[in-house]
Order: sequence, then C-alpha cells, then structure tokens
Amino acid sequence: MIYFLKMKNTTIFIGIGIIILVAAVFIFRVSGNETLTGNIINSADNTQIVKLSVENGKYVMNPSEIKKGIPVKIEADMQNMPGCSKSIVIPSFNVRKTFTSKDNTVEFTPDKSGTFNIMCSMNMYRGTFVVLEDDGNKSNYVENSIEKPVLSESSCGMSGGCGCGG
Repeated sequence: MIYFLKMKNTTIFIGIGIIILVAAVFIFRVSGNETLTGNIINSADNTQIVKLSVENGKYVMNPSEIKKGIPVKIEADMQNMPGCSKSIVIPSFNVRKTFTSKDNTVEFTPDKSGTFNIMCSMNMYRGTFVVLEDDGNKSNYVENSIEKPVLSESSCGMSGGCGCGG
C-alpha cells in the first residue's frame, strides 16, 4: 500500500512537471514568433506594427528595424507630428501619405533590405529605418539622403499649401 501511494505521488509530480514544461515551451514559442525583430506583429494578418512620431525635429520609428517581405503598418502619433511632418514620403517603397486625425495609418510591404529614408513632403523632417533580410541579418545597403524637396501632387495643395497647414 505504501509503495502504491509513493508511486501515485510520483506519477502526479511527473504529470505536473510535464504540464509545466509543455506550457513553458508553448509560451516561449508563441512569444518568440511575435518578437522576431523586436516588432509588434499582429498575428491575425502577420503585419509588423510601427509607431511613427517626431522628436527633436526628426522622425522616430518604433521599432526602427522591420523585416523584409512582411507587411508593415505605420501608425502615426498625431499628437507628436507637427505641421508638414504629417505628410510622409518613403521613396524606396513608393509610399506617400498625408496623415489626418481620422486616417493615421499607411501600409506597405518592404521588398528590399538596407537602411532607408523617411521624410516629409518638404524634406524638412527626416529619419531612417532598417529593413532586415529575410533571415534577420542586416544589409550593408544605405540609401543616399535626398537633398531637394520631394513635393508631390498628393501632398501639395490638398489641404492648403504643401501639407504644412498643421
């Protein structure tokens, strides 16, 4: 009888241990998939979520590294986007968008890796972000800075002067 009770307790402890181990593996595996590059990934549609704001006159993307081939959704923090900073251009990915309080997102899928520019339509606010290779490695490619304004029909004149109306 005592042997049976010891065996029963041992079996219970082994069972509990296996449950804890399986739960730990599941938790680490799921969280690992969501944070491959430090990004928030929306598991419903596998989109990388990036927050965009302006600090000290420069664009800040959080996270600043995204992964090639995975759709990106940029969400603009309208409280921290003054004047023409609301009108962004990402030339390498053909992205042009003027954010409003009712429409503060833009989506694209990066198809190349390296360090790329983001700027306002008047080239006053600037920043960079990194697109990692498919395997997570950093590319040596760095896009040249654009020194002239990149005004476009979509940002100029739409809301009263080159997107700088505030």
